[in-house]
Amino acid sequence: MKQMLVRGSWLGLLGLALGMAGVAWQPAQAQGQDLLSRVKAAGVLRVSNTQASPPWSMIDENKQLVGFDVDVATELAKRMGIARVEFVAGRFADFIVGIEAGKYDMVIAGQTVTEERKKAVDFSNPYQAISVSVFTRPSRVAQFKSVADLNGKRVAVTAGTTQERFVREQVAGAIPRTYENGTLALLDVSFGRADAGLFNRFVGSYLAQRNGLLVAPAFDLGVELNAMSFRKGEPAFKAAVDKALAEMIADGTLTAISKKWLGGQDMTAALAKYVK
Repeated sequence: MKQMLVRGSWLGLLGLALGMAGVAWQPAQAQGQDLLSRVKAAGVLRVSNTQASPPWSMIDENKQLVGFDVDVATELAKRMGIARVEFVAGRFADFIVGIEAGKYDMVIAGQTVTEERKKAVDFSNPYQAISVSVFTRPSRVAQFKSVADLNGKRVAVTAGTTQERFVREQVAGAIPRTYENGTLALLDVSFGRADAGLFNRFVGSYLAQRNGLLVAPAFDLGVELNAMSFRKGEPAFKAAVDKALAEMIADGTLTAISKKWLGGQDMTAALAKYVK
C-alpha cells in the first residue's frame, strides 16, 4: 500500500509539473501516435494466440511456441519492418477485451470475422478459409448427419468462439459444454464426456491424429473466413498488415506455411474459392 501511495504521489507531482510547464501529459495513444508507428519504434509486435490450438499455435517438445499462426505472425512482422514478435497467451473469450485494454497489438489466432466483432475491433483481410466440422467418436459418426441430430446432445466447443455462439443460438435443445481450448474439448469428446464437438476441421483432425483420439468428423457446417484483429481506427496499421499478407499470398509464402502445418493443404487455394 505504501508503494502505491508513493507511486501515485510521484505521478501526481509529475503531472502537476508538466501542466505548469504547459506540457500535455498523456499516454502515446492519447497523443495521437498511431499503432504502426508505435510498434515500429518499439521494434516489437505483440501478438496473442491460444498457444494450445494445434496446428495453429502450440508448445512443442522443446518448449518452443510453433504452428501455422506463429509462422504467419513472424513473417508478417518481418515484412512490416518490425524486428521481433512477442507472443502473448490468450483465450478466444478474452481476445477482444485484451485488444481494447492494450495487452497486445493484434490477435493472430484464426478469429472468424463477424459483424458483432467488427463493432469492437478491426480486421485484416482474411488469411484462412476453414471448414467447421462436427466431430464425434467413430462408432457414433452415423448418428450425426445434420444439425438436428445435435438436439439434446452434449456439444463441446471452445469458449468465446463462433462455434459456441452457433450451438447456443442455432441448435435447439443442444447442451453446450465450453472449454478454454480445442484440445480440452476434443479430449472430452474422445472420452465420451461430450457426445460431439464443433471444431475447425484442421484442429480436430490434427489433434486426433497426433494424440490417438477416437474421434472423426461426421459432417461439415460450412466455411468460415478468419482474419487478424487489432484495435479500431488504425488505417496505417491495417494497410501495412494487408500489404504484407498480400505479398505472402502472391509469392507463395502462405502456401508454404500451410503445407508445412496443414498436412499438405494449400490455404492460398482455399482462400481463392471464397475471397473475391
